[in-house]
Amino acid sequence: MNLIGTSQKLLKASKSTNSVNSLLNQLEDISLSELEIYLDTDDKRKAFWINIYNAFAIIYLKPNPKLILNSISRKKFFSEKRIQLGGCVFSLNDVEHQILRKSKIWWSKGFLTKPIIKSCFRKLRVNYFDSRIHFALNCGGMGCPPIRYYDSKTIDEQLEIATQAFLFFETKREPSKNRIRISKLFNWYLGDFGGKKGVISFLKKYEILNESESPSIVYSEYSWEPWIK
Repeated sequence: MNLIGTSQKLLKASKSTNSVNSLLNQLEDISLSELEIYLDTDDKRKAFWINIYNAFAIIYLKPNPKLILNSISRKKFFSEKRIQLGGCVFSLNDVEHQILRKSKIWWSKGFLTKPIIKSCFRKLRVNYFDSRIHFALNCGGMGCPPIRYYDSKTIDEQLEIATQAFLFFETKREPSKNRIRISKLFNWYLGDFGGKKGVISFLKKYEILNESESPSIVYSEYSWEPWIK
């Protein structure tokens, strides 16, 4: 089975009115060892799990998109374990924080890592964390990055494009106040970017700021209004 292709098909089907059941059954039948063997590089892991995250977020939000508007139901939505893969059951939080963020503790903003890792996560997570995944994961809200179909052969280029596009549309310079307004994603995952100094360096890397600039940072309010209807 081409797992990357299957994850892309699931994402495509989730966005349409087509049934996803046959694809879900295919994924449920895969063993942990098969997943581990196939997803043998970080490029494959990132492409597969980003597609999986985005697909399941849509699948589970479709019956009631307004779930994410309420903080209590939103927390349950992301933490509920119902993604069956490789004999393991994952939540959306597991896919994001355990697999793609390499077992970072979600409430620590990326400054702390879990000391004890479950076997499923340890075998399937990335070897090296890539902060650009934050501009590829779509949780169903209007403030989320747009959805793309990620492929292991081109994922580095795809993540670069996704990052540049998100920064271009979600940042606002306020030179008269010597500050820049950026997405709240940067605050939620501050440690993933190396703290506030790291965020400034990140913005300079993508030419949102000039090398000589060092403005204060303001975080924009995040829109949880669902784009899924």
